[in-house]
Amino acid sequence: MGKISLKRAIELDVVDFAEHTSAHGIPRAYVSTGWRRYMWLLCFLSCLSCFVHQAYLIVNRFNRNDIIVGVEIKFEEIKFPAVTICNMNPYKNSAARELGAIRNALEAFEMAIDKSDGNAHSRKKRATNSKMISIDLMCKDERGMLMAHEFGHVECTCATFDDSDVADDDGQMFWNCHSRTEWSHKVCHVAEEHNQLKTCKCHEDVCIEDGTTRQMTWPLQMTRNGTKLCVSPEAGSPRYCAQAQKFEMTTCRNCDWFGKCEQSDGMEESEENSVCICHHGNCFKTRNVVKKRKRRTPEKRVHERLLSRYEGLLAVYSHCNCTKQQGCVSTSVPESELENSNKTCLCFYNKKNEQVWPCYKQVDWEERKCSRCNTLGDCVYTEKPKKKTISCLCATPIRMCVRIDPPQTNMTTLDDRLVKFWDIQPSTTMSPIVKKKEERDKAYGYSGVKDRIALRAKAMENIIFAVDALTEEQKWKISYNKSDFIMKCSFNGKECNVKHDFVEYLDPTYGACFTYGQKLGNITNERSGPAYGLRLEVFVNITEYLPTTEAAGVRLTVHATDEQPFPDTLGFSAPTGFVSSFGIKLKSMIRLPAPYGDCVKEGKTEDFIYTHKEYNTEGCQRSCIQKHLSQTCGCGDPRFPPYRESKNCPVDDPYKRGCIKKEMHVATRDSKKLGCSCKQPCNQDVYSVSYSASRWPAIAGDLSGCPLGMAAHHCLHYKREQGAMIEVYFEQLNYESLLESEAYGWSNLLSDFGGQLGLWMGVSVITIGEVSPTPVPLDRNPSQVACFFFEMFISVFSSKRVKRRPARKSFSSSLRCSTDYNLNKDGFNLDN
Repeated sequence: MGKISLKRAIELDVVDFAEHTSAHGIPRAYVSTGWRRYMWLLCFLSCLSCFVHQAYLIVNRFNRNDIIVGVEIKFEEIKFPAVTICNMNPYKNSAARELGAIRNALEAFEMAIDKSDGNAHSRKKRATNSKMISIDLMCKDERGMLMAHEFGHVECTCATFDDSDVADDDGQMFWNCHSRTEWSHKVCHVAEEHNQLKTCKCHEDVCIEDGTTRQMTWPLQMTRNGTKLCVSPEAGSPRYCAQAQKFEMTTCRNCDWFGKCEQSDGMEESEENSVCICHHGNCFKTRNVVKKRKRRTPEKRVHERLLSRYEGLLAVYSHCNCTKQQGCVSTSVPESELENSNKTCLCFYNKKNEQVWPCYKQVDWEERKCSRCNTLGDCVYTEKPKKKTISCLCATPIRMCVRIDPPQTNMTTLDDRLVKFWDIQPSTTMSPIVKKKEERDKAYGYSGVKDRIALRAKAMENIIFAVDALTEEQKWKISYNKSDFIMKCSFNGKECNVKHDFVEYLDPTYGACFTYGQKLGNITNERSGPAYGLRLEVFVNITEYLPTTEAAGVRLTVHATDEQPFPDTLGFSAPTGFVSSFGIKLKSMIRLPAPYGDCVKEGKTEDFIYTHKEYNTEGCQRSCIQKHLSQTCGCGDPRFPPYRESKNCPVDDPYKRGCIKKEMHVATRDSKKLGCSCKQPCNQDVYSVSYSASRWPAIAGDLSGCPLGMAAHHCLHYKREQGAMIEVYFEQLNYESLLESEAYGWSNLLSDFGGQLGLWMGVSVITIGEVSPTPVPLDRNPSQVACFFFEMFISVFSSKRVKRRPARKSFSSSLRCSTDYNLNKDGFNLDN
C-alpha cells in the first residue's frame, strides 16, 4: 500500500476514537446518519455546556477556601484561668490629696460640681476621711453593758466614726462604750524623726487615736529600739527603755531641768501639772504639738484673694494718670512700662463689675487697724486704730477702708499683700499664676459642662492624667495594698497565701490590681462549683473613696494567664454587701490561617505596647491608637502604656489634651486611616462568664474584719457597707472545643469534578486514558495514542481466557491496531 500522510493518520485516530470511546454520545453520533447524527451532536454539545458550567461552579467553590467549624465537648483536665481584681476606687483619698497634681484636679472638680448646682449654696466642700475616734457621751446600763443614750446617767466614752458615714437606722453608730474612768491614755505611735508621739485612749486591748500629738521637751531625746521606746536627757546619756505601748499619758509635777518629773493625781494640764509619759513611776515631760499652717507665698495669697467669692472689694495697685482737676484715673500702659513707680497708685477694685475706682496716690493711703469688716471686704474707719485687731488699708481723703492680710513676718511688706491690677487686667500681660490656672482649667474641660455624670467622667479622666506624671513609688503610696484589700482567700477549699499567690500591677483606671494564678502555673479545679473555685473576701474601705468614684465595690476580669487584663473594658463589677458569683466556661478556639481564615500565629510586633504579655486584639488596637497619638500629638494617652520611648501627655496642657481628644475621635470613627491590622490569634482560650448575687453577710455573728469591740449588729452593717465576697468557679469540668477545618479541599474537588464528568459526559479515568498522549519511541508513529497499550494489555490477558473476537470491519480499526508503522523521512510505509 502507499504512504499515509500525517493528516490522514490524525483523521483515522479521530474516527477510531469516535467508534470505540467509552464516552457517551460520541459513538452514537458517529454511527448515525442524517438528522439522527445532528440530534446526537446537539445532545452531546448540550451536555458539554452543562458540564462546563458545573465545572466553573466547582472551581469557584474551591477558590473560596471555605471552612467549617467543628464543635466538640471535651472532658479533660482544665487549667484555671487568671483572675484579676481591683478596687472600684483607684487611690486613697487622704494620700492622693497630699500630691499637688491630684489635689488640683479634685479641687477643680469640686468647684465645678458646686457651680453645676444652681439651687445649692455656693460653698467649697472638701472630702474628709472617716476615722475611728473616741467621743464622750451619756450612757445607759442595759443588761450589764453601757449603751449610748441621750437620757443616760453614766458618763462614758464610746468609739465611733468621725463623719458618720457608717450609720444604722437609728443614727450614728457607737460601740465599745465604757465609763470614762476606765479609759487610759497611752502611746500608740512614735515618730522618731520628729521626736513626736501620738496618744490613744485605751480600754484593755482596744485603743483609739485621740488626735493628740505630743513632743518630748528639751533636752529630752527619744529613740526607738525595735518595739521599745527609749528616753534620755541628752544624746549619749543613760537611757530609760520600755515597750512603747506600756507608757501611759498622765499628769506630773516637780519637773527638773532634764524633764524628769513626779507623777501627780491631777486630771488636766495646768500651771502646776504637766503631761508626761510614765512607766512604773518614771515620768518624762512632754508638750503639745500645735500644727503650723504652711506659709503662703505672696503670689499664692494674691491668687487666692482673686478667686475668693467672699471678698468683693480689694485694694489694688494700678497704673494711673493723675491730674489736679480729675485726680487719679486708672489707665493701661505698655508692657515695657509695667511697675513704674512714678505712675503707680492705689485703687479700689470691685470684682463684681470689674470697676477700678476711686484711685489715689500711694501717699494718700494708710495701713490701719479697723473695728469690723463685712463679708465684701469693706471695713469701718475708726479713730482709735491701736485698740482694733483687723488689718485694713484706708484711703484717708474719703476715709474708706478695705480689709488686707496681716503681715506674716516683719519682712513682709505691703507690696506682698496687695493685688496688682496688671496681673488681672485682660488688656495687659497676664501673670504667670493666673495664666497657668486658666490653662489648667481649660485642660480639665469642665467649662460649660453642667451634667454631674459628665463632670464625674471628666474628673476620672483628669485623675488618670495627673497620676501618670507621678513616679512608681508615689503611685504605690497612694494605692491599696494586698493585705488591706484582700482579707481572706481560698482555692479548691484550701486557704491560699495572699502575699505570695497574687501578683500586683498598676492599672491606669483602677490603680492597684491583683492577679491570682500567674505565679502558680498550671492550677486545676478538683470539682466544679463555688466551694472549689477561688473565693475572696475583700475590704474596699469606702471611707477613703475619692469624690470622683461613683460606685462602691470591686472590678473583676477573667483572662488567660499570659494575657494582659483589661478591667476597664472587659471587666465585671461586684457591689459591696453581696456574694458575687462568677461562673465561667472555657471555649478553646483553633482557627485556620490564610488563605482559609484571617488569623495570625504570631501577631506581636515591636509596636505592641504590652511587651511582656501575649498578643490579643484588644492590646493590638490600643497599641495602634497609642502609636498614632504619639506620632501625631507628640505624646500618648495615659490610659495606655507609653509607645516605645515617647511619653504620655501632661494633665495641665490644654493643647496636647485637645489633640488627644481630636485624634481619639478620628481613631474611633475612621480606624482605617490609622492602618491598623488587628487579627484574631489562631489559638485562643475564651472564658464566658455568668453572674449571680445574693445578700452578704446573711446574719450577724462573725466579728472578723470589724473594729475590735464593735457589736454584732453593727459589724453586720459595717461589712455590708465596706466588704464583699467574690466567687469565681467553673460551672462544669468540661470545655467546648471549636476547631476550624478546610471545608472543600483537593479531594472534594476531584470527586465532584469526576462526578460531573460521569454525569454529563459519561467520562471516566479510562476515557481520559484514551485521549491522553504518551511518550512515543523514535521508531513509532507520533500519532500513536494510549489505546495501543490498553488494547495490547486486554489482548494479552484475554487471549488466555476467551476467544478472540472477529476482526473489525472498519478499516481504521484494523489499520490502527493490527499494522506496524515505520517512520522515515519520506513519510509512512505500509508493510504486510
